[in-house]
Amino acid sequence: MLKTLLIFKVNQLGDNVVYLPVVQALVAAHPEWRVVLLTSPTAARLYEVCCPEVEVISYETAEFNGAWRHPTRLWHFWRDIRSIRPDACLLGSDQGSVAHFLARFSGARAVVGPLSERVKLNALLNLRLPSEGQEHVALHNWRIAQALMSHLKLPALPEQMPAPDLSAFDREGHGSVVMHAGASRAYKRWPLERGIELANRLSAKHAVTWFEQGEAGEDLLKPQVHRVKPGSLDELVRVLAGAKYFIGNNSGPMNIASALGVPGTIFNGPSTANWDPPWHTDGFDILRDPKLACQPCDQLSHPVNACQNKERPMACMDRWSVDEVHRRIETRLAAA
Repeated sequence: MLKTLLIFKVNQLGDNVVYLPVVQALVAAHPEWRVVLLTSPTAARLYEVCCPEVEVISYETAEFNGAWRHPTRLWHFWRDIRSIRPDACLLGSDQGSVAHFLARFSGARAVVGPLSERVKLNALLNLRLPSEGQEHVALHNWRIAQALMSHLKLPALPEQMPAPDLSAFDREGHGSVVMHAGASRAYKRWPLERGIELANRLSAKHAVTWFEQGEAGEDLLKPQVHRVKPGSLDELVRVLAGAKYFIGNNSGPMNIASALGVPGTIFNGPSTANWDPPWHTDGFDILRDPKLACQPCDQLSHPVNACQNKERPMACMDRWSVDEVHRRIETRLAAA
């Protein structure tokens, strides 16, 4: 009988937003389990609010993934995990060799995760589930969780993956167009000056809320553009939940908007279609140019960390002018 389940999901906020349905479904199906989740400080609050039953332990992502270079640090992680005494371990589809090593030697009798050619220690898992073609990362994680239930001979999770339930964060009823110009890496961002010009144009007809990025150029935003700098994940989600439209890059806020059902325009840039908004997809205008041979440059399992187009750097983002994006957004807002 499974008493303690240990879940490995140490990475970015967006990665954890798309993983949240797995944790919520497992907790709902088995409230008698002790569920312990390893994640990053960036994502810890997501689970604390939406899954208060779960024990959350956070590690800095770079420190955790790089622990194989530091035997003493790796030993401390292993000691912490052994003290949890898990009966089973579940790995997200993008966890690296350190997570595989710690899960295998945690003492758990069942260790389930993805089939990954990129991770050298992938063979340590008891059960590995491959991704199917162009399926979304969220769906792959859902099927891995279903495989865990089957492996343990427990009732299956629902066939259809639900959207994350973020209702515990509440919402602000401002009803504005919300713009978030950030992303985890520079090459995933539409040029800031274009975002500022777009915000100024939209503010002539719509209430616009701009998430501040701490850049000097933001001083060029018109006074009628409402600027906010969320001090917490709670505030970020509340503002997004009250939006009538979202504009941003492929990022954590994009995944939150998708989970909340807020329609939007997304600068896809280097990201694969496996990372498009996974929920309420009809509401999104994904700016992707299939004629660009270099797009996408990111791999399904990991980012390339820099633009790979040496002849036309940032071609996938430079492709989208303010005029074209403004026209597309106004057309969608008028039809809403």
